[in-house]
Amino acid sequence: MIWNDEEKGNCTNGDDRQDIFETYLDATESSDVINEIVQKSDGYTFSETEKLATSINVECAIRGTRYVKSSDVEKAFECFVAGKIGKIEDDQVLPTLEDVGGMFEQKRLLERVIVWPKKYPQLFESVGVPVSKGILLHGPSGCGKTLLANATISNSKFSVVNVKGPELLSKYIGASEENVRLVFEKARSCAPCILFFDELDSLAPKRGHDSTGVTDRVVNQLLTELDGAEGGMKGVIILGCTSRIDLIDDALLRPGRFDHHVYCGHPGEDERVEIMNVLTRKLRTIGIDFEKLSKKTDGWSGADLQLLFTNAQFHNARQISQEEDGLEEDDVAIDSAAIEAVFQDSIPKPKRSEVDTRIGQKVTLA
Repeated sequence: MIWNDEEKGNCTNGDDRQDIFETYLDATESSDVINEIVQKSDGYTFSETEKLATSINVECAIRGTRYVKSSDVEKAFECFVAGKIGKIEDDQVLPTLEDVGGMFEQKRLLERVIVWPKKYPQLFESVGVPVSKGILLHGPSGCGKTLLANATISNSKFSVVNVKGPELLSKYIGASEENVRLVFEKARSCAPCILFFDELDSLAPKRGHDSTGVTDRVVNQLLTELDGAEGGMKGVIILGCTSRIDLIDDALLRPGRFDHHVYCGHPGEDERVEIMNVLTRKLRTIGIDFEKLSKKTDGWSGADLQLLFTNAQFHNARQISQEEDGLEEDDVAIDSAAIEAVFQDSIPKPKRSEVDTRIGQKVTLA
């Protein structure tokens, strides 16, 4: 079957994949297996579906037969994982910027870098300002990097190709680099698009420390794609998240690749107040002084504050369930007494003072 370059990058539906697999595979004795393949290959493009069918035929040839067995399919999927990653999430329900408490400067920066070039293209062209290729969000765990990234994607109205770093890695030689190339190809096919890499440090660590050389080759392929050698980057913005920027290869952090490094640290006092307002927006609260509570939670992350309110909800639910026969949703209201009851158990460990040294700072033991 022949498709043009534009069609190759388009996603297939079930009927498309059924036709392709029936064309490439012998369906006489394998119809049930083919139906299984169609279901497992949801989200594949035309090009990926054709390559998967070819891989299955190779596995059959190794056994000396043309009929497909489940074992052939499993081996082919192990070697060819691109369709499982980088799924285009046009209809995904994402948080909005109103769902992100605090991070005032970070939100303004991301709007200028991602939204403005799309909103004011003529202005950027007239003044000759280059559009950024990549933005890297970094900082401690639980401080809202992934939440901010998803809210920014929602605000931009771009298509998004969502990738977890480890999903790209494969034990087969050359497969990891092929996965990277296919993900970028998929992003270019649905431009304007944001290619979102979560846990980037697991995908692109510093080169020279991997005995197998897999991640070294992945980093090289990422650099090739970011430099535009494989079809350009027009209409594609790379957004990455990491809790360990010190582990990422230095070449990726240079200008022209990840141009902006946005630090998402522990929220300040005013930011914690806004985070509490966001977290309790859909909860019933009685008599909680957020400003006073904010002063007591210095060094807490957004995730720590969310845990505090969750613990308070469970505390009240236990109290009410022991006193009454039935429990209605409206009965579980969070008050200052519930917060005080669970506060000590909710204090994050280790404390911020114990981890406030800069990453990479030399530590000596006396």
